[in-house]
Amino acid sequence: MDIHKPKPWHGLREFLKEYVIIVVGVLTALGAEQVVEAMHWAHQVDTAEVALKAAFVREAGNAAERAAQDACITQRLAVLSGVVRQATESGRLPQVGAIGHPPYSPWTVAAWDALVASQTVVHLPREKMIAYTRVATTTAYLSGLSDREEARWTILDSMNGPGRRLSDAEAEQLRITLAEAAAANRNMRRVSANLREALKATGLVGATDLADADKAAAAGKSQAAICAPMGAEGA
Repeated sequence: MDIHKPKPWHGLREFLKEYVIIVVGVLTALGAEQVVEAMHWAHQVDTAEVALKAAFVREAGNAAERAAQDACITQRLAVLSGVVRQATESGRLPQVGAIGHPPYSPWTVAAWDALVASQTVVHLPREKMIAYTRVATTTAYLSGLSDREEARWTILDSMNGPGRRLSDAEAEQLRITLAEAAAANRNMRRVSANLREALKATGLVGATDLADADKAAAAGKSQAAICAPMGAEGA
């Protein structure tokens, strides 16, 4: 029967040598793993920012569209207020054509939601994370404002059509709705302007992107129902 004798002890120096080899090996492996992980997240951030830029440019277009049609919305509200005021005095609503609606844009940045869900957001530089969060928060707020504004204009659509009798109760409802629509318009004007500044601050939306958005919005203004004469349709 063979008896395995323990290896002879070669002293502290031999032990330290082996210990250092093991420690260095472990640290090297950990370091390599961290490098690979860092490269992975850097790629994820780059990919996410490409998607964010596209989404931010779309939001710049929404803000530009709102600014381009702002005067039309304000004027239409003034005209409708005048119609309701006269109808209240006469007891009859005159023939009213299609009134149109303000832009009902999809204020949302889906790419940001994906960034948060994948936890890529925690790997962004702090300044970028703050700037992107501001845009996402502002667009979410605009989405809610836009929904409420659209609901007001849907009520105002009841004015469209041939002349008819106007009750005191309906006249009061229209006055309230017009006041709410005017307040919504002011909020949309202010917040969408803030969004434009927030988009510029991200560094993903440049002066050329904003100029292109303004140009497209100006070109589309002539096609907007809210900017057309109210008697053009449905009269």
